Amino acid sequence: MRSPLRFALTGMTLLAIALGIGRFLLTPLLPIMQADAGLSLVGAGWLASVNNLGYLAGALLCTVVALPQRQALRWGLVAIALSTAGMGLTHGMVPWLAWRLLAGIAAAVLVVHGIAWSMRRLQASGHPLLEALVFTGTGVGIVVSGVVVAGMQPLGVSSAASWIGFGLACVLATALIWRTLGSPSPAATVHAHTANTASPTGPAWALIAAYGLIGFGYVIPATFLPIIAGERLHLPALREWFWPLYGAATIVLTLLLPRILRRIDNRLALAGTCVSMIAGTALILAWPSILGLILATVLIGGVLMPIVMVVMREARLLAPNDHTRLIAALTTAFGTGQIVGPLTAAWLAARQHSFNAPLMIAALTLLAAIGFAQVRTRSAIRPAEQGVGEWTPDAADVGSGSCDEP
Repeated sequence: MRSPLRFALTGMTLLAIALGIGRFLLTPLLPIMQADAGLSLVGAGWLASVNNLGYLAGALLCTVVALPQRQALRWGLVAIALSTAGMGLTHGMVPWLAWRLLAGIAAAVLVVHGIAWSMRRLQASGHPLLEALVFTGTGVGIVVSGVVVAGMQPLGVSSAASWIGFGLACVLATALIWRTLGSPSPAATVHAHTANTASPTGPAWALIAAYGLIGFGYVIPATFLPIIAGERLHLPALREWFWPLYGAATIVLTLLLPRILRRIDNRLALAGTCVSMIAGTALILAWPSILGLILATVLIGGVLMPIVMVVMREARLLAPNDHTRLIAALTTAFGTGQIVGPLTAAWLAARQHSFNAPLMIAALTLLAAIGFAQVRTRSAIRPAEQGVGEWTPDAADVGSGSCDEP
């Protein structure tokens, strides 16, 4: 296999393990854990939130500590495998909370160093599609884990066995990419940026506020989608299939995003992702049918990774020389939203026996995010005059703390 493709697939695998397993495997397994492990809805909210807390801690660790990249990647993979299998080997909230915390920390380390590792090796490839392929890893992980969980349900596989099985799968995937992670870094390539005259279109504080609100608004349907589908449809055999559809949608839009960003500026693209999520949330509330939930899943899931890519692009424009502190602020805001969201949603849903109120709050939060995303500076330049072109992230963009992927 040619080196650029191998590097892209390795980066995709890192994100698939970090986010598809370390972050989001809990989502398709929630209904099963409720049925066979006695997990309450509030307990599920705590597991999701402590994982997000670990992710926030790992993200900040990447920002303030210069971790050796190869060792960080390898130890991160080991930690994800261990914490995933540990969920099935132990029982009770205390060990589960510990495992989910470890998984969140390891996921953040894998994301920031995985993207930096991949982009540095793909800089000189001249294939933007390979770089987009790396970012599809989140969707790939969600699709694979979701399909496997849904396919195992007719066989009566327990939640504990599922966690252990995914832990072993992480071990296998780690073995496949272990040697590639040891590949030497290529010599730095100097790029000319004279053609890129793009400028930020709004202030940093507004971007931080919008990103924090999005973290709250998106995480509610992202965490509880299978449960919501089961509540709305009363068809347990179908509810597990909405999660892999969620991942497939984000794969497609991630691959299309570089072309979309040629035509619109970052703040407008960010507002567009919020509109998509609001529309999806409204469909869940207003059209509780199979088709309505399918469309809602596509509208919400499709923008999962594009949100991150657009915000990181704008952060680079706001602080072109050193955006570490800005990324840290964005990471903190987004992570805080992700921590508060599941707890709030689970508490309200448990009290009202419905997800209507949490979904409405999520939609209103995303509406507020649109307002902040559209705060413009007087010197804002129209997209057509900015020379907004296809964005190709490089190691500098993601290696200095850009670890805020969902």
